[in-house]
Amino acid sequence: MEARIVESFDALFPGRFLKAADLGNAKATAQIESVVIEQLEGDKGVEDKVLVSFVGKQKRLVLAKINGISLRAMFGSDVRQWIGKRVTLYATADVMPLRRGEACIRVYGSPDIDRPLPVEWKPAKRNKLRWVLKPTGTATAAQPDTATDDDLEPFVTEEA
Repeated sequence: MEARIVESFDALFPGRFLKAADLGNAKATAQIESVVIEQLEGDKGVEDKVLVSFVGKQKRLVLAKINGISLRAMFGSDVRQWIGKRVTLYATADVMPLRRGEACIRVYGSPDIDRPLPVEWKPAKRNKLRWVLKPTGTATAAQPDTATDDDLEPFVTEEA
């Protein structure tokens, strides 16, 4: 049996849901297969969570509201229209103040949009957030784009 070097804490404890450590420093594009609400046990007890499944992928994404806002901006409010669309995700710990430095997954854009899409959200009791979703060409999860520093900073916070 061969030993492996593990680079992140999350990699020590793989699970059934997609984590930032699964993406590493690459952007990954996958096709949405389904969007469902499922009850999951968490720190606050049992809660309804939105889960996104991807074609050919075992792990599902627990959809944070900010990522849902990005998907709505790209694909519309009718969640059924998200099925079959491609989304490009990336991991970051730098650009999202709501997570306090903890690595998280964010939506970068999609090959299914033809122009940059500015998005804005004002979370309760927080500063307004603005970011731009970008067209991502035809990258696939099997052939991820390598992220650059310029690519990984689409979020900007503003004072309320």
